[in-house]
Amino acid sequence: MHVDVSARTGWGVALAVSGTARDIRTDAQGGDRPEVLSEAVVDAEFDEQRQLVRLECRPEAPWATPLVGARAGGGFRRHLDVVVPDAERRSLVRQVLDDMPAALLISGYGFMRMARRQGLSPSALTPPDVLDRMVDLCSGWRAGGAAVSSITGGHGVPVQDCPAAPAWPSDDPWAFHACAPLGPDAMRRRRCLDATRAEDGALSVWAMFRDSVGEPKGGEAVLHEYAVRASVVDGALVHLSAEPRVLPFAECPAAAAEVGALIGTAVADLPTAVPETLVGVACCTHLNDLLRALGGLSGLLDLAL
Repeated sequence: MHVDVSARTGWGVALAVSGTARDIRTDAQGGDRPEVLSEAVVDAEFDEQRQLVRLECRPEAPWATPLVGARAGGGFRRHLDVVVPDAERRSLVRQVLDDMPAALLISGYGFMRMARRQGLSPSALTPPDVLDRMVDLCSGWRAGGAAVSSITGGHGVPVQDCPAAPAWPSDDPWAFHACAPLGPDAMRRRRCLDATRAEDGALSVWAMFRDSVGEPKGGEAVLHEYAVRASVVDGALVHLSAEPRVLPFAECPAAAAEVGALIGTAVADLPTAVPETLVGVACCTHLNDLLRALGGLSGLLDLAL
C-alpha cells in the first residue's frame, strides 16, 4: 500500500491525497505469476481546515460517502469506524482511508524541509501551541527530549538530515505495485506486509513502512522507517519485535522495546488494542500505525485460504 500527499506551501493549505493498495498470493511451489486477490485506489482532497471535501474510491464504496466533511486528525478514524460496515472492515479501501490522517500529518515535515531550503529559520516554522499537543505524546516528543528542548529553547522543531531512499526493486513487478515518481516536497508513505504460512498453520510475518519526501532534483529521502517481525499462532501474536531504521530524534527508537506488550493479542484486535496498550512515551505514533496495520492480516488470510 502507498499513500501520497501533495507538497505543502504552508500550514493551512488544501492538500490532495491518493492511495493504492494490492493483495497478492504467491504460489508456494514457485509458480511464475502470483494471484491478485484484491486492489483498491482512493483519491481525496482535504481543504485548508483539513476537512475531507472530495473522495473517490475504486472499487466504489458508498459507505465512505459520510466521511466527506470529516476532519483529518480530529476523530477521522473514529468516524471511519462508525461508517464502515462489518463486511468492509478489513478491505483495502478501508485500510487506505485509515492511513490518510497520518500521511497528512507527516506532510508537515516536507514543508519544513522546503522552507529551510529557502532560508527560513526552523523557529519561524513551529506551529503555534505545538507543545500543548505533543509533549509526551510519543517517545520522540518526551519532556526533556531533543524535540521538546529545541522548541523550548527557541530553535524550533529539529529538521533531520534524511538518507536517500534506496531504489525499490525494479526486477520484480510483484514486489510492489507501480508508483509514479514523487514530486519535490511531496510526501509518500509505503507499507509492505508479507505473511508466510508453515505446514503447522503458524504464520511468519514481516512488515515495514517508509515515509519519504520528494527531493528537488528527483529521488526520495527517508524521514521515518520501521520494520517488524511477528509470529502468529491460532490468530494471536506469539512473537513480536520492532526494528527502528530511520527516525527523527534520538529518543524515538526507545519505543521498539515496548512492543512485546502486545504478545497474546489477536491480530484482528490490533487496530483497537495498539492505541490502548502502547501510549505516551512507550509508543511511536508511526510504529503504532504499522502495528495497527497488522490487523489487516486477518482479512488477507481470509482471501488467501
